[in-house]
Amino acid sequence: MKIGILTFHRVYNYGAVLQAYSLQKTLDDLGMDNEIIDFSTVKQRDFLSLYSIHNGLKRFIKTVLLLPFHQERKYRTERFDEFINHTMKLSTKTYQCDKELTETNYLYHTFISGSDQIWNITKKADSSDGYFLAFADDGKNKISYATSIGNATYEQLLNKKELLEKYQMISCRESDGAATLSRIIGKNVPVVLDPTLLVDHRHIAGLITEVHRCPYLLYYSLDGYNQKDNNINILKALSQKFNLKVLFITPEWPRHSFGQEIIDAGPREFISLIANAALICTNSFHGTALSIKMNRPFYVLEKKNIQDTRKRNLLEQFGLINRIISNCHEIADIEDYSIDYELVNKKLEILRTRSMKYIKEAVSFK
Repeated sequence: MKIGILTFHRVYNYGAVLQAYSLQKTLDDLGMDNEIIDFSTVKQRDFLSLYSIHNGLKRFIKTVLLLPFHQERKYRTERFDEFINHTMKLSTKTYQCDKELTETNYLYHTFISGSDQIWNITKKADSSDGYFLAFADDGKNKISYATSIGNATYEQLLNKKELLEKYQMISCRESDGAATLSRIIGKNVPVVLDPTLLVDHRHIAGLITEVHRCPYLLYYSLDGYNQKDNNINILKALSQKFNLKVLFITPEWPRHSFGQEIIDAGPREFISLIANAALICTNSFHGTALSIKMNRPFYVLEKKNIQDTRKRNLLEQFGLINRIISNCHEIADIEDYSIDYELVNKKLEILRTRSMKYIKEAVSFK
């Protein structure tokens, strides 16, 4: 009755690795024997390598510009590899293409797709029918948990209809994505919690390795340069108003004229930085989710009419849509950046109960 999980796990992205870890720990707590199938395509591995050479000129130029930070970035990947290889239970064999995954039919009774954006087929470097369980025999229990389609549209996903219809149960992380998937398969697709919000708190808290006593504002962003100037102005204003040092985790552009760069942090260091932050500013889904999980004050740096359904749905779920800052002029009206988490945690527990019920029903589906 072993479960095989297909997700983004062998990547140098904090949210992806921590959601994979969190789903596995949740299944462990439910007494469900499981492994993360160690699957990642050659193209995906190249895209995430220190010096990608097969993913276009723009990506190559980006990696060249990061040459001055080689040693810190190398140390970061080593910390990720250590976490992936020694903290998570992985299949004994690694797989690099859909065809190779066929042999896993002999190893697992149930396959779980998700979480993260594994069904966002617009992400070419990450796209694979393996994440749609195309390799799995029809007699297998096929389910998805909190699978995100990202910004993929109904029209783009329609050619996956046949694969999706072979799932016994499907769930999604966002309401917009759930509506799209429901339309494709003609069945209701429930919205469930991202694994980082589902997992028992002790598993996330247990990753904390450091205590930072000096009050700081942590900025975590995966965006490139397009929002850089606006966000920097917001960070400067918040820093000055509340007398907070700014720590930057910005893998795409790790160079700033003030504050401190954190380039070499692995998953454990990342969680420690969130847990100890006086305030967190981010435009990342998992940066937001983990701030909520750790009950830390945060702001999402986005436009008020935020188009990213992943973050918008997350904020709406917990009544935190007011935690968006669009420009530095709004900071004049902020007197207290704290969040009363009592109501948020009550909503989280209700959603957690529903999501746990879904997992139990899905895994036992026959």
